[in-house]
Amino acid sequence: MTDSPVTAFARLAQMQAAFEASGNPCARLDAEILLSHALGWPQLKVYTDRGYMLTVPQLNLLSSLQARRLGGEPVAYITGRQEFWGLEFAVSQDTLIPRADTETLVEVTLAAFKGAPGATLLDLGTGTGCILLSLLSEMQDALGVGVDINHGAVSLALGNAHKLGLGKRASFAVSNWFDNIDPPANGFDAIVSNPPYIPASDIADLMTDVRDFEPTSALEGGVDGLDPYRLITRKAPAYLAAGGLLAVEVGIGQAEAVAVLFDAAGFNDIRARDDLAGVPRVVSGKKS
Repeated sequence: MTDSPVTAFARLAQMQAAFEASGNPCARLDAEILLSHALGWPQLKVYTDRGYMLTVPQLNLLSSLQARRLGGEPVAYITGRQEFWGLEFAVSQDTLIPRADTETLVEVTLAAFKGAPGATLLDLGTGTGCILLSLLSEMQDALGVGVDINHGAVSLALGNAHKLGLGKRASFAVSNWFDNIDPPANGFDAIVSNPPYIPASDIADLMTDVRDFEPTSALEGGVDGLDPYRLITRKAPAYLAAGGLLAVEVGIGQAEAVAVLFDAAGFNDIRARDDLAGVPRVVSGKKS
């Protein structure tokens, strides 16, 4: 491949064909993203500069990126970034890749505050920090704390906060759930979380790019997938302000069971919110 000159546009078609042959349903998009990443181009430039001839180093780099994707590595890990809530986040294999479904959790939390100033937020299992930082980007006077058991995730989230200009309003710490959290005097106004919720027996059946590359600790939620919700609903009231919001993402078919846990922990105004696909994705409630 490095012996014959080829245009960027032709190489895009080659990558797409290779991805399609592997059964990748996002073959075109993946090829576009990897090409723009390799060349440092905006994603659409390949269509406006179709005659650009790739250099040998560029061809070699693209061959390497293509091989990694064909090996199952997610595009976000290859490029080191992922968009969420219109913001760009650095990602690594210390964290889950942010997904559009999780934006529902941001929407639910924002709706609960409707611009009220000065809120304090806690994000449990923060990962890239995408949930907390997206909220802070919309809630101009809010302050937030993100915690994660993974040191690499905490470092990554802190970097994302500074890159997005939110470093003065967001802090991050290593903590096993609530263990190392020092709440405000009157408690947090909201606690949010996208915890691990996949039943242990289902991990082996996940898609290869999830099972083999994303951290299992951020995926597995115990035998039935509900262990983190049991812990969170039990402990959250002690960290929430009166009337404070608890909002969590849930897996498919889990909303009803999680709502029962909210009720058992004394929360009121318990609601389930669907994602864009119509799947109940977020359960929320308020401290009595």
